[in-house]
Amino acid sequence: MEVITLRQQEVTRYGVIKGVIDRKISNSEAATLLDISRRQVIRIKNKVRRADFKAIVHGNRGRRPKLAISNETKETILSLYRSSYYGFNVTHFGEFLKEVHGIEVSRETLRKLLLNSGLRAKSKSPPRYRSRRARMPRRGLLVQMDSSEHPWMGGKSMWLIATIDDATGEVPYALFVDSDSTENNMSVIKKLVEKKGIPAALYTDGASHFKTKRHYSYRVNLKYDYAPTQIQRALNELGVRLIIAGSPQAKGRIERLFGTFQDRLLKELRLYKISSIEKANHYLHTKFLPKFNKRFSIPPKDPETAWRVLPKGLNLDSVFSIKEKITVRADNTISYKNRIFQILPNKYRISFAKAQVMVEKRLDESIHIKYKDQYLNYKEIHSDETYEAKPSSNTLVLNDLITSDIFSLY
Repeated sequence: MEVITLRQQEVTRYGVIKGVIDRKISNSEAATLLDISRRQVIRIKNKVRRADFKAIVHGNRGRRPKLAISNETKETILSLYRSSYYGFNVTHFGEFLKEVHGIEVSRETLRKLLLNSGLRAKSKSPPRYRSRRARMPRRGLLVQMDSSEHPWMGGKSMWLIATIDDATGEVPYALFVDSDSTENNMSVIKKLVEKKGIPAALYTDGASHFKTKRHYSYRVNLKYDYAPTQIQRALNELGVRLIIAGSPQAKGRIERLFGTFQDRLLKELRLYKISSIEKANHYLHTKFLPKFNKRFSIPPKDPETAWRVLPKGLNLDSVFSIKEKITVRADNTISYKNRIFQILPNKYRISFAKAQVMVEKRLDESIHIKYKDQYLNYKEIHSDETYEAKPSSNTLVLNDLITSDIFSLY
């Protein structure tokens, strides 16, 4: 019996396409959620009708494309563009690659390579007419998220991170924080998932904690794709589609929400003389949001929900952590953020030297070290402790030979 395992993204795609088949959402709405064209939605819908969930799994999974170009060829192409052909358009550059250097590559592959490496800018489009987008039909299909810096309690500015369900206008979770950091945004998404479930898509701005912006850095891999941010990686693990808004107008619902908050919430905090983040969050969660949602949220077009139940065994503390791969040193230690951790042996493995481990810094600041699917025991070596790596056997033999030679002189 063939076993087919769906990734979280494929589970999301299957659920959206089933919603189209069941006439719960339109082709256009599905195209927006999945970031594909309307025609592609129709093609996938027809395939799912014939083959059910098997149609979601790409037929080329696990296969290397026959026409794929090697990383060495990519390096050569980019080097040539930087040194000799900078400013050439894609078609012109491709012609010279073929005629002068004997490198034949499709125009689209070349365009993506130059674009992802930051050597070509996206072509500018003329201004276009904008209209208000219709709401999503079901709860949990699309959640908008944004941050607003404002003197919410008078005096020093602070941040309010909020989420809003596109279908109903309900604010499922919001939080006052002292900074618009990756960790604080992660904390809001984690609380949202714990409270409501997993949404199909999250709609945000292009802030650096949502979208990588750096060029020519370690964040660009050998395929010249930008490495995902920590939040992107966490959402990928949950199968949530991250949609980056192209303009403030595109996320108008949450922009208008902050306008309402700055009118109503600010005055209520002042009325009750609330001046600390802790008290402001307590009032926000126990008084303001329940009253706000009751007054301003509306029923969705479709009563069914798109919020997904958390998979059994899913560790949200691990998902919403800052993760970094580190290679273990020969003495079974790793260095992380100017701290040294000694990895201890276990019943499966005595030494982890040269192994790659994943370090997770959780939202509660605790450190967890993982090797494959196994969390490892460790101890931190503090600067006031005397610690020396054990010399290798070759070093011991060499020392013995040197010592014996010295004594033989007397």
